[in-house]
Amino acid sequence: MKTLLWAGSLASSFCIAMPSHAQSQPMTMETVVVTANRLPQSQHSTLSNVDVISRQEIEQSQAKSLPDVLQRLTGVQISQNGGRGQLASLYIRGTGPSQVLVLMDGVRLARSAKSSVDFNQIPLSYVDHIEYVRGAKASLYGSEAIGGVINIITVARSRQQGTNVNIGLGSLDYKQIGGSTGVATSENGQLNVAVSHEADDGYNVHPIPGINDGDKHGFKSNNGLVGYTHDVTEQLSLFANGRLFKNTYQYDSSFGSHKYMEAEKDDQSWTLGGEFNGQQYHSLLQFNYQQQKQSDYQQSLGKESASATRDRVTQSVAKWSNSYHINEAITAAAGIDWQQSGYKNLNTNREFTRDNTAVYALIVAELDRLRLEASGRMDDNEAFGQDETYNIAAGYQLMPELALRASYGTGIKAPNLYELYDPKYGNKALTPEESKSYEVGLFGRMNIIDWSITGYDTRISNLLSYDPTTYVSKNIDGQSHIKGIEVEANLSTGIVDHQLSVDIKSPKDKEGHQLVRRSRQIYKWNTTTHFDDIDWVVSYMWFSRRPTSTAHVDLASYALVNTSMNYYVTNKVTLSGRIANVFDKEYATAAGYPAAERAYYMNMSYQF
Repeated sequence: MKTLLWAGSLASSFCIAMPSHAQSQPMTMETVVVTANRLPQSQHSTLSNVDVISRQEIEQSQAKSLPDVLQRLTGVQISQNGGRGQLASLYIRGTGPSQVLVLMDGVRLARSAKSSVDFNQIPLSYVDHIEYVRGAKASLYGSEAIGGVINIITVARSRQQGTNVNIGLGSLDYKQIGGSTGVATSENGQLNVAVSHEADDGYNVHPIPGINDGDKHGFKSNNGLVGYTHDVTEQLSLFANGRLFKNTYQYDSSFGSHKYMEAEKDDQSWTLGGEFNGQQYHSLLQFNYQQQKQSDYQQSLGKESASATRDRVTQSVAKWSNSYHINEAITAAAGIDWQQSGYKNLNTNREFTRDNTAVYALIVAELDRLRLEASGRMDDNEAFGQDETYNIAAGYQLMPELALRASYGTGIKAPNLYELYDPKYGNKALTPEESKSYEVGLFGRMNIIDWSITGYDTRISNLLSYDPTTYVSKNIDGQSHIKGIEVEANLSTGIVDHQLSVDIKSPKDKEGHQLVRRSRQIYKWNTTTHFDDIDWVVSYMWFSRRPTSTAHVDLASYALVNTSMNYYVTNKVTLSGRIANVFDKEYATAAGYPAAERAYYMNMSYQF
């Protein structure tokens, strides 16, 4: 993750370059990102904090899940109810899981219509790279983009050709086999396919002595993706893709008798679109349909039993984004988003839908040492009417080695369909959350060190929550206040690349109490050592104490060390190993759900 701490920072825009090495894909000044401003930009030309995690970096770390990848990033904290397949929630700069927008290939994930996105369910096998933006982006994306945006880019439109096959084994009877291929079907056509199977036996993720002794909660996933891109001309391309996964996992019912439960998730997504890349004008038109069905049931009774619960979430999306380079200094962008979300309780056949139509506009200007950005968006929601959000940012080059950046943005988080309409827990009187976010950063280079200091301040009102006795959804009066400072450094010492980050914050609710599951202090140190034929990765993370949802109970602080090694036997064969939780630390990121013990993994990949 050589660009992890600097991608998109203002200092990069003034020609602070990242180190690279022979085994890794160099992340040059011309790396293009789209998430920061919804238009193609080089990483260094945006005023947002953008991190890019490449597929090669994912493979070097030998991560086994998306939370494994994301937890290494600055400002990220993962709360997980056990092992693979269990609920994994993500917090960015102290904002909650529902205040982080998650996209896949630029499209919001449908599951957000019922709850926050569960990252543990997303297959890592078809991820090409990830773009991660910290800070408010509701002025471009609308609801949920309060703490940040994560855009998971799949291999569907990749232009790389060749085939990769990999097989892996590990602790808890972990096994994985998969492959991907990119094929030129003609002079103008590219076909991409990725498939994978993954499973483990798991462990007791919620042990209750004397009640569920000996239980194991495992996970199984079968997933695949296919994408086709056709170049009509040098400037115009058409594309279509589909992705599927079917996941099955077990868990402990946290209420009553702690029954041994199982869940099935069937997910599908279909996309059709076209993209025009001219010298001055860029346009993207995209249509997407998603559906996810979920069944929860007592395993011994099966998913057709009378006590099983079943629901379906759907989403239809149409997006049209445009950007125009007026001249070398000024770029303008505008677009329209339409989305229809649906939630159906398959037990009662009650179904609810909601439309949202939005328009947005952006202007970017570079005037000598000064860089300016301004954006605004209007959402017309069928349930709530109109909401306006905006963002302004400015950056100034104080000297060749030092730059300053500041921004202010507003945001919203609309109640999801489950919170509004569920027959038992819904509340039709809910209103959207509203936020205001300030940020200021200083970026520089000193000898071999690229560094940054960023301060942020976010205030959120009308917080969406639930009544702890009835579990009915409600708005909380008052204002949550999160303020903090991030310190980052990126350097190379010989054959070792280092990325260090410190996140110190004060996340408080309206009464001044620390927000649950948020650590006040987070320290991370990621290193990659490059030998002739070997890459060795070590990751160290430390999280301070944080309160649970249970009053007056704190989860203990913990340190976590993971390591992996990749041996490039030939240009085609790679042998890899990973040790997770190297020192076998006992810790929990959610009360009552201990993390897994030390685990070992081995993997072999072959490219042809």
